[in-house]
Amino acid sequence: MRPAPASFRTPSRFRPSRLLTGGRVVTPEGVLSPGWIRVAGNRIDAVGSGAATQPLPPGLPVTELHGHWVLPGFVDMHVHGGGGASFTVGPADDVRRAAAFHRGHGSTTLVASLVTAPLADLEARAAMLAALADQGVVAGIHLEGPFLSAVRCGAQDPRHMLAPDVAAFERLCAAAAGHLRVITIAPELPGAVGLIKAAARAGVTAAVGHTDATADVTSAAVDAGVTHATHLFNGMRPLHHREPGPAGALLDRDEVTCEVIADGVHLHDTVIRLTARAAGPGRLVLITDAMAAAGMPDGSYRLGSMRVDVTGGVARLAGGDEPGTTGASAGRGGAIAGSTATMADVVRHAVAAGLPVTAVAAAASTTPARVLGLGDRTGALRAGLNADLVVCDEEFRLRAVMRQGEWLAGNPAEISSARAPNR
Repeated sequence: MRPAPASFRTPSRFRPSRLLTGGRVVTPEGVLSPGWIRVAGNRIDAVGSGAATQPLPPGLPVTELHGHWVLPGFVDMHVHGGGGASFTVGPADDVRRAAAFHRGHGSTTLVASLVTAPLADLEARAAMLAALADQGVVAGIHLEGPFLSAVRCGAQDPRHMLAPDVAAFERLCAAAAGHLRVITIAPELPGAVGLIKAAARAGVTAAVGHTDATADVTSAAVDAGVTHATHLFNGMRPLHHREPGPAGALLDRDEVTCEVIADGVHLHDTVIRLTARAAGPGRLVLITDAMAAAGMPDGSYRLGSMRVDVTGGVARLAGGDEPGTTGASAGRGGAIAGSTATMADVVRHAVAAGLPVTAVAAAASTTPARVLGLGDRTGALRAGLNADLVVCDEEFRLRAVMRQGEWLAGNPAEISSARAPNR
C-alpha cells in the first residue's frame, strides 16, 4: 500500500466530529485514566488525559466511556478466514465476508494469509486478494507456504510444498501486485537463504515458520534477512536445552518479532508469559491464525485443500493424522488447524494470562502495524493516525469497534448511557 497523503496526517485539516471521554485510554506512553479522544473525520485529532476541558463545538457528539477500556484497533497479520468464509478458497465475496466478520470483532486491519497450494493456484489467489487490497478490504497478503518443511507441515498440505525458489517467489510477488507483506520460509531447505535475500530486496518481511531447523541454521537465516517468526513454537522443532531450535534462536535475536497464538489452545499460558518476557517491548505480536470456523459452531470446514473438524471450538485436521505422519507418531489425533479465535478473544486471554494491558495493546496493534509498514497510519491511539479503536468493558469483553472514524459494531449510545460498574 502507498503511504497516506501528507494532508491526511495533518489533524488540523479536519473538523472535529465526535469526542470519546472518560475511559481508560491505552496509548504507547501508558494508560490515561481517565482519558479522551477527539475524532476528526477518519482520523484521531487529539488524545489527552483527564477531562476534555477545551471548548467543544456546538452539537459535537460525546460518548461517555467511564468504566471502559479504549484500545487501538487490532492488527491481525496472520489470519486465514472467519465467520464461515475463507481467504484461502472461495470467491471474492467470501473474502469480504471473512474480513467483515473480523472487523466486527476488533481487527480493524488484517492481512489475508494463504496456505500451501499449487503454485498456479497461489498466483491466482494472490491476484484476487491484491485487487481486494486495492479496495481496502484487506491490508495485504501473507504467504504461509509453499516453501515449508514437510516434517513440520502441521495443517499444511505437504503434496504442494516446494523447495525455495526465487523465480517462483517472483511470480507470486508479481501476482500480489505490491501487496505481499510477509512470506513464511523453512530456512533449512535448499535455496532458503537466496529466497530470504530476495524477499528482503522486494520489501517483503521474511518469516521463519513450519521448520525443523536447528538454532544455528535459524540464526544464519536471521543474518540473511529474516525479521519475523510465524506462530512461535507451533509448527517448529521444539526448544531443547541443548538444541534450542528455531524458537530459541528467534527469541534470542533483537531484530526478530515473534507471533504467538494466545487462544488458550496453541500455547500454555506459561509459555505466553515467558515469550513476552523474553521478547520484551516491541517484539511480541498477537495473532489469531483463525480459519473459516472462527465465530461458527462445531462442524466440518476447510483450510485450503485440507478438511478440518472443529470440536469444542478446537480445529484439527480431519482423519486423525497429520499429513505425512508415519510410524510411532501416527494415530495421535489430527494437527491443530489454525484457530477459531478472534483478536478480541486473543487480547482477553492474553490479559487473563497476566500480560500487562499496555503490552497487550502493543502486541495486538502497534507492533504488527510496524512490521507491516503501516505504523504511520494505524496501530496506536495517537493524533494523526486512523481513528481505529475498540472499546472493552472491565473484563475486556468487546463492546464497540470504530474503524476510520465510523462505528462498525457495538452500540456507543448504550455505552454512553450505561451506569459505570461499582469499583
